[in-house]
Amino acid sequence: MRPQPAVWQVVIFMVEGKANHCGLSIPDVGLADNSLLGARIVPWAHDHLPKGERLFYPLQVPQPELAVRFLEQPGMLCAPLLAMEKKQRGWHLTSEAPDFVRTLRSTRSLEADDMNCVEWIVHALELGGVRIPMSVMTPTELRRWCEAGFPESSECE
Repeated sequence: MRPQPAVWQVVIFMVEGKANHCGLSIPDVGLADNSLLGARIVPWAHDHLPKGERLFYPLQVPQPELAVRFLEQPGMLCAPLLAMEKKQRGWHLTSEAPDFVRTLRSTRSLEADDMNCVEWIVHALELGGVRIPMSVMTPTELRRWCEAGFPESSECE
């Protein structure tokens, strides 16, 4: 799959007024996200899309092929997130779930097999040439970054 350089969209899924999950809308391809179903790219007509109201934030990705190459790799959410959902089915839709990663670490994971939904799509965007602060780790923080106009940070390398 070779997307053309185009405007992608960061998608924030809101549950009960709180940013709960995120993904990337890739033109002519679909939704990329890392959820309980694993890392995937599915068409918008797919039967199992994340729950919640969708907010879309257009974003130019300079090198989309590099981002897609990462997004096409198999992957799973980090083990502690999966353990919480296993312990309490439906936990991923609770108000504490989106910020749980903050109890695990203070900056984003760069390990593909140890990421939450935000870390997964942010890493793909970075590979595609978008600079994002390392402090962006939760759906709420990602939403704030989008609403601030995608500011770069000196902590990005």
